[in-house]
Amino acid sequence: MKNTSRFPLILAACLAALPAWSQSTLDGSWKVTFATEGAEGREATVELKGGTGTWTTYARSDKDRKDPCVGRPLPLSITGETKLDLKLDASTAIAGCRDRKATLQRTDDKTLEGSFDNGRAIKLVRQ
Repeated sequence: MKNTSRFPLILAACLAALPAWSQSTLDGSWKVTFATEGAEGREATVELKGGTGTWTTYARSDKDRKDPCVGRPLPLSITGETKLDLKLDASTAIAGCRDRKATLQRTDDKTLEGSFDNGRAIKLVRQ
């Protein structure tokens, strides 16, 4: 007769030993590069703590002077372990700003890469 009562404990120990990309390891400042309409490159800064934080898009000197969504910190959250889901809740901070979603994967200890829900590329590099 086999003793199977230890199997759940062994399984739990093995799963706990897997490297996890926990929310606390995401804490800090990130430089963001992303593509917009016409494949124009843009930049932003993300500040994270515990899976929530802010996104601030850098202004372009020639185009963003009147855009209320640029240059202001907008709320975001990141959830998940191996596949990360970024959710930018811009409209909750400023009426008329667009909410965005992106799926990210860790490419190394300092880099997250993926795409927005519209297919455009996004990359975050830890500062």
